[in-house]
Amino acid sequence: MSAGPRRAALAAACALVAACGGPAAGAPHDHLIVPKHTTLAAVTDSLVAHGIVASPRAFRGVARALSLLTTRYRDVDRRLRPGRYDFPRGERWTVILSAFITGRTDDALFTVTEGATIAEIAGVAHANLGMDSAAFVAATRDPAFRVRLGVPADVRGIEGYLFPETYRVPYDAEPQQLVAHMVREFLTVWDPAWDRLAADSLGMTRHEVLTLASIVEAEAKVPRERPMIAGVYLNRLKRRVPMKLQADPTVIYALGKPVRRVLFKHLLVPSPYNTYLHYGLPPGPIGNPGKARILAVLHPARHHFLFFVARPDGTNMFTRSTGEHADSVAVARRLRTEAATPETGKTPH
Repeated sequence: MSAGPRRAALAAACALVAACGGPAAGAPHDHLIVPKHTTLAAVTDSLVAHGIVASPRAFRGVARALSLLTTRYRDVDRRLRPGRYDFPRGERWTVILSAFITGRTDDALFTVTEGATIAEIAGVAHANLGMDSAAFVAATRDPAFRVRLGVPADVRGIEGYLFPETYRVPYDAEPQQLVAHMVREFLTVWDPAWDRLAADSLGMTRHEVLTLASIVEAEAKVPRERPMIAGVYLNRLKRRVPMKLQADPTVIYALGKPVRRVLFKHLLVPSPYNTYLHYGLPPGPIGNPGKARILAVLHPARHHFLFFVARPDGTNMFTRSTGEHADSVAVARRLRTEAATPETGKTPH
């Protein structure tokens, strides 16, 4: 195309684009699905059907002209990225075309909270993404799939390897894709130098660090106490005379359901995750810990405490002996009673 006709075509395309002044204030939005291997003609028909574009012929004409005349929109028909898009009605055509080329989709944001279990993540995936929760759990239990993702073959499950983060999830994502995305994020965050630190400083494997970090995640309500709590459990693990961890969160995990309070009957649940019955760490993590909890285990506070008990405000009292611990438990009970007693101006009996 010579310079004269090229300039004329560009001027005509610009005039059509300018005629589309953009969406009105408060214009309703519509979602548009662009499937894989689709054509511009099919996408244009969908834009018209959703009321985003009024003239399909003019829109296609502008797209073809811009494709021929500018590098930015060149071969737009072959560069359409699949996904779920959101546009207001009357959106500028250049904005629409740019979104299709760059893949600026309206994919869902999916947040995995720190400490969440696989079962909890599956429930959120079902609620927020419409994903089959059973299929999600099944993907995490597939041994061959775990190995392909880089999780050691001898690891019992993938709990602990689904990194807590906010993810952008395509509209058509399958459970395996979502699981793989979270595991890849974990492998990105995990510094290989941590493996040597865990082995040299703690005598632990990565899996053991994650397991302890998941317990610290569940126990520590105050960030500054994470290394302290990690130190308590490490002191118990490293004692010459064996001492059980006796971590309530492991009992709750063994029960498979949340409980308001861990009662004596719960401490008897027959499970390898019940650290009131078994010595050492449980077989694997009881949730998916965040980076700060992992670092708390890799860099624990050095002390001689073996016990801790929570105050009503979430902070803990740390002690060295069973006698000191018994005193702390009594103080904690008194504080909880006082916190639960309405202020009547009278001293409770």
